Amino acid sequence: MIRMLKNQKTSFWVFVVALGMIFGVSGNAVAQSGSFYIGASAGVERTSMEHAKTVDSRNVPNDYLQSGNVYNTSDSASETGFGGGLFAGYRLSLDPGGTFYLGVEIDGQFHGGTTSGTLPGDGESEGRNQYGEAWPDEWSVERKNSYGVTLMVGVSPPFLVSLVGPGAGIYALGGVRRMDAELKVDYNGCLNPRELCGPGEFAPGTDSHDETFYGWTVGGGLEKMIGDKIGIRGEIRYTQYGEENRGTFSEEDVKVPISLDGSETGFSVKAAVYF
Repeated sequence: MIRMLKNQKTSFWVFVVALGMIFGVSGNAVAQSGSFYIGASAGVERTSMEHAKTVDSRNVPNDYLQSGNVYNTSDSASETGFGGGLFAGYRLSLDPGGTFYLGVEIDGQFHGGTTSGTLPGDGESEGRNQYGEAWPDEWSVERKNSYGVTLMVGVSPPFLVSLVGPGAGIYALGGVRRMDAELKVDYNGCLNPRELCGPGEFAPGTDSHDETFYGWTVGGGLEKMIGDKIGIRGEIRYTQYGEENRGTFSEEDVKVPISLDGSETGFSVKAAVYF
């Protein structure tokens, strides 16, 4: 799991608490029966990706330089980016005083930031200059958009109300998420199966793949009501995306399946309007 730096998390929570104390010491909880709401969010995200490639030459002709071998190579990288978007939900109070509540929320986010790295490669030749070896490709993953459904359980404990003011609460969340991304791979390899490639004989190229990840997310946050209708939140989430696999090159000779998976941890500030 990727963790935000301790001082970053502390600064964000101090900011959210201070915002609530400045603007909302007289704020009230949302309607006791239930409330629809809409809102917007913006934040920072730390993303980690792992890319792996296998080069399988077990079925190639015997006169190839590489025949009967399987090579594996992988690499991981992390990058800090940003995200923002819109959300809508419904909150249902579980007691007359509005101390406990359940909520369901849907959201759409855009993301910025590219995670990139270099596969170390694998093979018999020192310069990875044989067809059928795992070349040291340059790779990058650009996150595009994501969509999610989240369930929330919240409480407004007396100690928090005394500290921050009326309308303050904390919540835990869990849900499912889809993210659309693009994987780009820049290679520079030997395409001659029967001879070693010398300097100047390598062939460059770029492969691009649209990837769709499905995963789960967990987290929590603090919310402070400003009056009866506006809520300001500070929220931390961790999202684990499932592994995606594909075959990038598959003929009668060499097969090259690849895989990609990742996770992200983010902090966001959200503003919600309740109806």
